[in-house]
Amino acid sequence: MANDIDVSARLLARLERLPFSGWHKSFLTVAFFGTLFDAADFALFGAALPVIAKEFHLGPAQAGQLATVGLVGAFVGALFWGTISDYIGRRTAFKWTIGIFAVFTGLIAASWSVASLAVFRFLSNFGLGGEVPVASTLSSEFMPSKIRGRATGTMMAAFPAGLVLAAGLALAVLPNYGWRTLFALGVLPALVLFFVRRNVPESVRYLVSKGRTADAEAAVADIERRASGGAPAASAAALDAQIKAAPQSARAAESRITVLELLRQGRATRTLLLWAVSFCFLWSSNGILFMLPTILTQRGMPLSQALGLVLVQAIGGVFGYVACAFLIDRYGRRPILFLYFFVGAGFHLWFALATGAWMYAAIAMVGWVNPGVYGPSTVYVAELYPTHLRATAVGWYFGIGRIGSFLAPAIVGLMLAGGLGQYVLHTFALTYFIAAIAIWLVGVETKGMVLEQITGLDVAAGGAK
Repeated sequence: MANDIDVSARLLARLERLPFSGWHKSFLTVAFFGTLFDAADFALFGAALPVIAKEFHLGPAQAGQLATVGLVGAFVGALFWGTISDYIGRRTAFKWTIGIFAVFTGLIAASWSVASLAVFRFLSNFGLGGEVPVASTLSSEFMPSKIRGRATGTMMAAFPAGLVLAAGLALAVLPNYGWRTLFALGVLPALVLFFVRRNVPESVRYLVSKGRTADAEAAVADIERRASGGAPAASAAALDAQIKAAPQSARAAESRITVLELLRQGRATRTLLLWAVSFCFLWSSNGILFMLPTILTQRGMPLSQALGLVLVQAIGGVFGYVACAFLIDRYGRRPILFLYFFVGAGFHLWFALATGAWMYAAIAMVGWVNPGVYGPSTVYVAELYPTHLRATAVGWYFGIGRIGSFLAPAIVGLMLAGGLGQYVLHTFALTYFIAAIAIWLVGVETKGMVLEQITGLDVAAGGAK
């Protein structure tokens, strides 16, 4: 056992000490485009919803329920794929999620009724809901600790970039070619699968956690060859010692993986707080993403202007994601994430009260924090759990948040139908304020630490209790 631990520690130390290289860039590029197409697919439905509702004669409440069906699919997908990737591997799950959401998004274009549209949307989102948790887990496990925040966070900036792509496609395609053509373009993510085999290996940390040392050795040697021109990594004694010093249970492979493990060994409070953050974020994020065009058009705003505001928000989100990713590596995860949520509550309230040209300034700042904070917050979540639970933790973080995401469009639709539309945007400000409190109460800083150090401290703290 001690020898296995020594070998595993040396493998992870070799992986940690590699310089940021062309291999890392290729990996992040593939993950970026997988997430980009995921986000674009997700946002296209919100942009097309007013037109779909008109064709199928749906009222605001029914339109909200139709959006909810897809969000339930994303909820189930996040829980399923996050957990199953701790069984079958991150790479396998990554391929399946991309394939499923590409195929069924294309089939949405062939929908002949509300029922068929709902079924295809549910299935496409079942795949889509798992892609981001799996991709972010892979990135967190491959990137060196000193750049993990900005590397993974920048990769996750693909999500707001996808929103920009979706808004641009909606403006160009929707008025001229209709919503079916818009979704026919949703098969494009399948192209990413051609690059996964070469550029996305199985996670070394996953292989180590399953006792597959020979496979992990081969993966590390291949990555070193690509990253350093064939020269193996030199000894990294300090990292080796840090990883070996982590308690054995932080690295041991487990025969069972269940969500209950997220609530054991002193993790319960942390897990529940993180779930609260995700629920509150996705309430506001998907409430805006799916329902903002409907909210604004009901107020009498032309659809083109509403889509313009969505585009401004998405552009702000790209810059907000990248800035947050760099800031968490420089100043720490906890203070920056708290600041984004706390100040973000004020930005949402500003947009709720803004009129005229000020709406564009306000929605740009909303975009900076929403969705600007979510990728870096996912980095933080992945760091807080051991390898054998990491994808499960990230999947359930997204999954619990999806409850907020599918409740928001349904309740927003009911509020609009009930004449309470003027208060909808205020709920987004409130949930951001709650998320700020919850993220601060997590109380752990992980900046610059090797993953095994973090989970080792976690196990030590749990044992002390």
